[in-house]
Amino acid sequence: MAITVKIDNPDLEKQLIEFVKQQKQDLEEITIEALTNFIDLFHKRKKFNFKKKNPIEHSRKIEYIDDEDLSNVKPYSYIEDSGEYIHNLRREKRR
Repeated sequence: MAITVKIDNPDLEKQLIEFVKQQKQDLEEITIEALTNFIDLFHKRKKFNFKKKNPIEHSRKIEYIDDEDLSNVKPYSYIEDSGEYIHNLRREKRR
């Protein structure tokens, strides 16, 4: 397989030539090493690891202080036929 790299930036090209001279390696070897490292970055993406906690040990009961009596509150008490009510709701949602 042959890979051709075209560099349109003269400054970057100069930096690459200087880097190759400093490393005392062939451009091909440096390019292969750079591509290998670049590909390895995507394979080694670290996932977050965290300890799972027992929900029973780490939960607590929320207690409310009620001042008013809500025993007479009955939500949806105005609905006489629940099947018809749901049917109408679905029909309205489709419109």
